[in-house]
Amino acid sequence: MAVETQSRSANAFKTIVDTIVSPKEAFESIREVPTWGIAMAVAIVLAAVGSYLMVPALQHGMAGSWSDMVAKSPQLSQMTPEQQHAQLALSEKIYGFTWIFVIVGMPIFMLIEAVVMLVFDKLGRGDGSFGKYFAAAANIAVIGGIGQLITGIIAALRGPESFTSLQAVQNTMPTFALLVPGAAGKLAAFLAVFTPFSLWATGLVIAAMVIVGRVPKLQAWLAGLLLLVVPALLASLGAK
Repeated sequence: MAVETQSRSANAFKTIVDTIVSPKEAFESIREVPTWGIAMAVAIVLAAVGSYLMVPALQHGMAGSWSDMVAKSPQLSQMTPEQQHAQLALSEKIYGFTWIFVIVGMPIFMLIEAVVMLVFDKLGRGDGSFGKYFAAAANIAVIGGIGQLITGIIAALRGPESFTSLQAVQNTMPTFALLVPGAAGKLAAFLAVFTPFSLWATGLVIAAMVIVGRVPKLQAWLAGLLLLVVPALLASLGAK
């Protein structure tokens, strides 16, 4: 039993590495032996550390954007200066716990991603299962965790003083927003979701469906694009 457990753990770590350097081999392994526990833990730790490193930048960016946010919000503009200051302090405290939200949110996103892949698997008459797609989603999440960690390291090295607005924080990692100079508000939030790592993860979702579930490329592409575009739309709706 101990040998079997060690073998499975070794396979899990190999699958994580293969997802980065040899996706075809990783997803073929997941098709035969779905492993997700270690991958989920690695993804969450990477993303949580990255998010923690981002906290000072987010807080400084929030302070820099505050006057503009007050001007655009009827609710905030009607408050007294003391109330506005208290609201800013509360917002900064909330940003201090973003790394905890990551710990809760990442498994939920993996679950949603697995469900979406399963739906398009059935539409394309593939032979994948929820367990296999959840394992694929967990391993793909490591890419997002790496991206978040690199973003946090960049923010920490630059120092919080270099972030004068929340939009500046969004642009820590190169995004599609660079293609639209002067983009702000909802458009900037939408474009900020398209990063090298989110595009990489999208490509892996497509590959996972094709390899794990033998899904036709059309349905695989539709699932990948849906999982990329919907978060961007939600980010846009939540922006001021």
